[in-house]
Parts: sequence; structure tokens; C-alpha cells
Amino acid sequence: MLSIIVAVDLNNAIGRKNALLWHISRDLKYFKSVTTSHPVIMGRNTYYSIGRPLPGRRNIVVSGKGLPDEQIQKALSAIKPGSNTSFELCADLDSLVKRAKESGEEYFVMGGGQLYNALFSHADRLYITRIHASAAEADTFFPAIDGRQWQVVSDSGKIHDEENGIDFSFIIYRRVR
Repeated sequence: MLSIIVAVDLNNAIGRKNALLWHISRDLKYFKSVTTSHPVIMGRNTYYSIGRPLPGRRNIVVSGKGLPDEQIQKALSAIKPGSNTSFELCADLDSLVKRAKESGEEYFVMGGGQLYNALFSHADRLYITRIHASAAEADTFFPAIDGRQWQVVSDSGKIHDEENGIDFSFIIYRRVR
């Protein structure tokens, strides 16, 4: 199964200059709880912005250009022996989609914008953190969610983040086949 996990605002904005638009600790905890023990798929720039493999997950970095050897060595050295963390590079999106669909495992696409756009049509499920605000000066956007193609299976309702004064919701969609 191929799922996408992303935080979007009311205009589907997701980022600016390769950075997240919001830092909501409850959303980060949600991301961790949903993706831990699952493969996560990210683009090269998203990997660079994180700077290391995410613990407790199979980290798959998609890049047609690959990564410099020193980045690969840095990633591999960050993995603790005996942990369930791994790191791999992938240049072939088609084979990755096929692997995710046939594995019986839920793979999570976690960014960035180019990868979301490339894999949106293949996704079976969307884990959306809907930010009830509009970000100024966003430069990266998530595709529109067509209600004829997606059905809400879970909605947390509006949650208020005291720290940032932002309202948000956790919404899970499944593709209508």
C-alpha cells in the first residue's frame, strides 16, 4: 500500500524554500507514531533537510542523481547496529511503486513537493494534517484532493495548538476505486 503523509494549509501549501511552514509538536508526534516501523519515501532535498535517516523506519531516498558518497556514509554511520532503521537509494519510481503495492506493507511518502506530485496518482491513502490557516509566501503546494476520488475515513475534528495559536485537524482519506 502506498500512503502519503503531509501537512497542508487551506490553500494546500506545504512548504517554502525546502522547509516546513509550521512546527506543531503534536503533528510531529503524530507523524512519528504513524510512520514508525514503516518504510518512508522521501526526495533528496527532503532527506538533506532532515540530515539523517529517521530512526525506526526503512528510509528510501528517491533521486535520479544519487547522493554523494560522503552523504551515504554519513547516513549509514547514523544507523545504530541492531536497530530497525535502514537507508537505501532508489532511482526508479515505477519499481518502488510496484514494490509498495505488492509488499503487503504500508509505505509512506513524506515529501517533498515533486515526489508528492509524482506519486499522488498511485496513492491508496492520504494522512493529511489540515492546518486551518493560510501561509504567506509558500512556494510548494500539494495536489488538490478531489472528493469524488477520495473518501474521509477518519477526522479528528479541529484541534487547537496553544503554543502556536493554530487550529488543525488530522484527516485520513482512502482512494475510492
